Amino acid sequence: MIVIDKVAPTARELRPIQRGWGLIHWIGCLPVWLPWLAIAGFGITASVLARGALPPFLTSGFMIVTLVLWRWSGVLVQRVCAREARKAPVGGLDWHWTIDEQGFVFDNGLQTNRLDWRGVKTVREEKDRFVFLVSPANNPVLPVRLLEAGQLEALRGLITQITASGRLGGGVDYVALPSDKIDP
Repeated sequence: MIVIDKVAPTARELRPIQRGWGLIHWIGCLPVWLPWLAIAGFGITASVLARGALPPFLTSGFMIVTLVLWRWSGVLVQRVCAREARKAPVGGLDWHWTIDEQGFVFDNGLQTNRLDWRGVKTVREEKDRFVFLVSPANNPVLPVRLLEAGQLEALRGLITQITASGRLGGGVDYVALPSDKIDP
């Protein structure tokens, strides 16, 4: 059993994942990139149709100003959301993680979550964090900086063992056994 206290990932450690969920990741990015493609397409089309009648740098200037405003609004939204999240009853509490052969539990005194290894698609180790891919919208993060050397090796060994046993991600192909069914 691996026990980690005072788990509070930083904003850097909670950064969005870049891979792991396949096509859903790229479809999820469409609302971010599609407007840019539309603006670029419109700008190029307008420039070609105007045949030099537009002032120089109008299209590129428009795109740069839009990019700056878009980025600024994104930072503003993140700050407001972070401030509101800190006001939530569980917002400022550190988590206590317990990881074993059955799965993992994270608890903060007001909320407890238990997850069986079959419910985890995969575990991705990055240089500063472990990301447990549970669903496209739920990927718990365990910062590496909180693990002692022995815990780090134990976690890697446990993940290797769980993966080799076929339990990691086993819920993806879960078939209800007769004992799992509820009689009407």
